[in-house]
Amino acid sequence: MPMAKVFLTGIEESVANGLRRVLAIENHQIEDRSGASQIDDFLDADIVFAGGGARRYLPLLLGIRQARPALPFVVVMRIPDTSQWLDALEVGATDYCAAPIESCHINWVMESALRRGRSAAA
Repeated sequence: MPMAKVFLTGIEESVANGLRRVLAIENHQIEDRSGASQIDDFLDADIVFAGGGARRYLPLLLGIRQARPALPFVVVMRIPDTSQWLDALEVGATDYCAAPIESCHINWVMESALRRGRSAAA
């Protein structure tokens, strides 16, 4: 899998650390954009991982879907929850993951999301 520019935002620190560790093993470029407030701050990413519950990620997700519909957007939670997973997918998230962050799962999410994002953009 080629190196990707990965933006993280609003993810609980312990979960974000696990995600950074896994992404760094694959040599992805990781940027923390938790302080970013404009949709434009995210549009040059190859993939966005966002957390903090729907109230935090939903405005960002909706804005990204308007500006760059094919940009992969993965919702990340500390605790797995089926209803949150379904809600995230229903509003347009590419995928959902929760702690514990495991390399095989994140690698699968990355490959799958980037493949879908590239084919949708073409």
